[in-house]
Amino acid sequence: MHIRKKVFILVFVTLMTALLGCSNNSNQSNDAKKHNTEILGITNEIRKITSFQLTQITKDMTYKEIINALGNTKDIGSGISIFRYEYENGEFLDIKIIEHDLDAKISEEVYQYIQNVLENKKP
Repeated sequence: MHIRKKVFILVFVTLMTALLGCSNNSNQSNDAKKHNTEILGITNEIRKITSFQLTQITKDMTYKEIINALGNTKDIGSGISIFRYEYENGEFLDIKIIEHDLDAKISEEVYQYIQNVLENKKP
C-alpha cells in the first residue's frame, strides 16, 4: 500500500508540472501579442501607404522601426503577427513577424518585396 501511495504522488506531481508548463507557454504567447498591440497601437483598419514611405525602409531596420515609420495598421494574423498595409496602387504589403520579435531585422524577403513594389510603381 505504501508503494501505491508513492506512485500516485509521483504521477500527480508529473501531471501537474506538465499542465502548468503548457499553460505558461500559452500565457507567454498571449502576453507577447498584447505587448505588441500596446506598443504599436494596432487598429482595426488597414493603413494606406505611399511610395515615399516605402523608400524610407532600409535593410537594417527592425520590424518595430518599420511599423513606426509606416504607421499603425491592422494585424490580420492568427498565431503570428501579420501587419497589413495597402499601397497606393491597391496592392497589399503584409509584414509577418514570427515569434512576435519586433526587435528582429526585416527579412530579406520582405525587403525585396518592397523594392519590387517600388520598381513597378505606376506614375
